Amino acid sequence: MKHPRIALIGARRVRQGLGPYVARDLAGHGAEIPAVLGTMLPTAEAAARDLQQYGIECRPYTDLDQLLDCEQLDALAILSPPETHEGYLRQALAADLHVLCEKPLIWGREGLAARTATLTEQFRKRGLVLFENCQWPFVLPAFNALHPGALAEPLERFEMWLSPTTLGEEMLRDSMSHPLSLLQALRPDPAPGVGAIEFREVPGRLTVRAEYRTAAAAVPFEVEFQQSLSVPRKAGLAVNGRRAERLVRGGDYSMFFSSGDESVEIDDPLGILLGRFVRELASGRGSQGPGGAFATEGIASRMEMLQAVLQAYRLAYGRGNVDARDS
Repeated sequence: MKHPRIALIGARRVRQGLGPYVARDLAGHGAEIPAVLGTMLPTAEAAARDLQQYGIECRPYTDLDQLLDCEQLDALAILSPPETHEGYLRQALAADLHVLCEKPLIWGREGLAARTATLTEQFRKRGLVLFENCQWPFVLPAFNALHPGALAEPLERFEMWLSPTTLGEEMLRDSMSHPLSLLQALRPDPAPGVGAIEFREVPGRLTVRAEYRTAAAAVPFEVEFQQSLSVPRKAGLAVNGRRAERLVRGGDYSMFFSSGDESVEIDDPLGILLGRFVRELASGRGSQGPGGAFATEGIASRMEMLQAVLQAYRLAYGRGNVDARDS
């Protein structure tokens, strides 16, 4: 498929959404964007108008069934709120469409890990590409350029710091997939897990300490979430104590890793991920291999780890079991 046709669900920039940038980069990699889906016609029309600045002409819809009846598509890009993802994923399966989905893959109701495993297995069996929008693994080449040879060493500890707009449990929903996907990329394993989970929470800040467990080792890691309503947001990572602070240039939003007096440019990880998605629509693979951060089984393992962290958080703060109530 030379120019895959991809419809966007949730194409607007509302609530820090990535819709316009996803559309721009998909088109830049050769995809066609024939349609967008919104909750109301005025918002869908506004989304379509916003995309014109990137040379994208598309039709607005408010009903996915109607969109699927009227448009010839190869894939969906699901960029809507997490609670809506599962329904759209099931409609994509019914229509034999490939999917790029914002993180987390699904949310709401009990049994997140089991439901994710069922969905990802259905995509795999049908030969459909399924990507979850976890961009951070694509910054690792820049990290290695900043700290040559660091990633070839055994992983002994990992740290990450992020600045989401949300608080508490929503920080885990919105951002925990980033460190988990990095750990999967740094040390792939068919069935990784997390354990020894602890939290420290103060107003505006949540710290998660845990172990990333594979067949080979248990690696301690720490993630600090600090709420921020301003941009650019503080973010970075450290591998075995080697730190890389992400910096964003205000003029063109180019990104760098910095450590002391050294800095290296980061190739846009979103653009890289979207380019890979478009290429894999042609190949039909949708996997980096068993246990990879973008393999279908990798997505399922990541949700299992996210559910374990969420369950531990709820138990720690007296909010019940994640499998016993809506999440």
